[in-house]
Amino acid sequence: MKGNIGSRTKDVEKLSHELNTMRKELDDVKEVLKGLIQVIMSREDGLDDDEYN
Repeated sequence: MKGNIGSRTKDVEKLSHELNTMRKELDDVKEVLKGLIQVIMSREDGLDDDEYN
């Protein structure tokens, strides 16, 4: 039983580490998307009607 608890503890620690890594990656993706949205919005602000044709 003791070995099983130690194994579970390691699994929980591993999953916790993976979760933290995924959260950091998600934050990075959010920053990239914010930047892309800003670029798109700034380009749309500068477009004239002639540029759509």
